[in-house]
Amino acid sequence: MTINKKIAFLISLLVLNTLCLYTFINVKANTASSDASDIAINGGILNEKRGEPSYDYIIGNDYLPHFRVFFWVDKSAKNYFPYADKDIDTDVSKHGPVDKWFVGETSEVKGNEKLVYIYVPKTFVILQGEGFQNKIHLEYN
Repeated sequence: MTINKKIAFLISLLVLNTLCLYTFINVKANTASSDASDIAINGGILNEKRGEPSYDYIIGNDYLPHFRVFFWVDKSAKNYFPYADKDIDTDVSKHGPVDKWFVGETSEVKGNEKLVYIYVPKTFVILQGEGFQNKIHLEYN
């Protein structure tokens, strides 16, 4: 790789990282309730319980933020089905649409519930902006 290509690559990484951090550094603390709430989705009602905070980000080995949206689910849940609000395009990166996104379990357990998260692609976060986490949902069994 020539020096010009290296510099261009580093500048593009810096711009992307700056854009992501700028978008979220000034976001007010997320005050979503951890209590179950009824939310209208696609004409139906979903009773979902969000984590508190409802999302966060971690800096990965690539030095870029990786976003996670949290949900409380029954401890016995084994199968997870992430989805988004109707008419929201989630196929915006190499990660594919929302039903292909990774769902992971944390070690946090409260009573009969465990905390899980959906990894959300940076491209989706940037395109949706503030409130992106409210457009992502999780079914489980």
